[in-house]
Amino acid sequence: MKAVRRFLCLAVIPVLIANSSCRKSEDRITGEIKNIAGRFVPDKRTAIFSVEVKEGSGNKVILKGETTVPAARDSLFKRLNNEYNNISDSILILPDTSGNRKYRGLVSLSVINLRKEPDHASELVSQAILGSPLLILKEDDGWLMVQTPDKYISWTENSSVRKTSPGEMNVWKNSDRMVYLGNTGWIYANPARTSVIGDIVAGGLVAKTGETGDFFRVVLPDGREGFIEKAFLEPFSQFIKDTTSGDGIIKRAESMLGIPYLWGGSSPKGADCSGFVQNVFFMNGMIVQRDASQQAMHGHPVDISANFSNLRAGDLLFFGSENRITHVAIYKGDTEFIHSSGRVMINSLDSTRNNYSPYRRSTLRKALRIIGNEDEGIVRLKAHKWF
Repeated sequence: MKAVRRFLCLAVIPVLIANSSCRKSEDRITGEIKNIAGRFVPDKRTAIFSVEVKEGSGNKVILKGETTVPAARDSLFKRLNNEYNNISDSILILPDTSGNRKYRGLVSLSVINLRKEPDHASELVSQAILGSPLLILKEDDGWLMVQTPDKYISWTENSSVRKTSPGEMNVWKNSDRMVYLGNTGWIYANPARTSVIGDIVAGGLVAKTGETGDFFRVVLPDGREGFIEKAFLEPFSQFIKDTTSGDGIIKRAESMLGIPYLWGGSSPKGADCSGFVQNVFFMNGMIVQRDASQQAMHGHPVDISANFSNLRAGDLLFFGSENRITHVAIYKGDTEFIHSSGRVMINSLDSTRNNYSPYRRSTLRKALRIIGNEDEGIVRLKAHKWF
């Protein structure tokens, strides 16, 4: 009996050693995955690096997952291959273009909702406007994971996007695009306005195909045709050449006064604080980041430690706690700012004013100048390759 026990112990020890070694290797690889993710994908709202370790046959270790950053995968395998010779690559690069040419997209409705997960009950995180270009990362049961021009990643319904190839996208880009300047309006089925084919909001893009009297004949990304009043359209080629000014920013912001607050909204149908800012700057030829915490990372700092005399119209004000930005507003001038809080409204930082907001004054954290300070998070439309 003792001999049998001794035999069993001797047989089990190598397995325990092997299992212990495997666990150490797996922990080491998992740690490296976290390091790579932290370095290449610091913000999961704008990039993906989701990789896990799986056990394969014959002592193989499989790295399975997906990423939008090929350099992250390459860096991971470069580091691991120096230590291991049994690593198998099963990481998918998004978008997966193998056998799929239609990985670009165009928004085909006036405003589409972008959600955190592929589910109607999921949180609304943003919106996209008619004619906006998208990158389609993957599909899932009638839903598309998309990336918008500001790099934001989210989910939307398949039916709200026209899927295109790069060639088809270039055809759209080279068409006679027009941008809608009003807050909201209609696309009519005929110049007599007896029926409509859909609505349109500020920033919506259509392609002009002709004109009749006071109307342009236009085609939408999904092929529908209609008529829009000339007074509300501007050639996109001219729109992106217009210079951005503080006065232009404020004029656009004031045109949205009274529009209701909508968490995740970024259009004249409803907007949260950062979505309001994003729409205002887009209508002045600039793409800024989606969320307030992201917007707070780009631009030139403006000193407000003593007073507000250094601020200019169009600067951004950021509010929150010491460690977290939770709100953003556009500085109007003379201590006043415009923001979306319940509705788009004007408040003041001056305690003697009727529209003074003591809460906003107490939570003001920083100010940034956006105009003239383009970087990777502040991109002029004319410089954005997708447009």
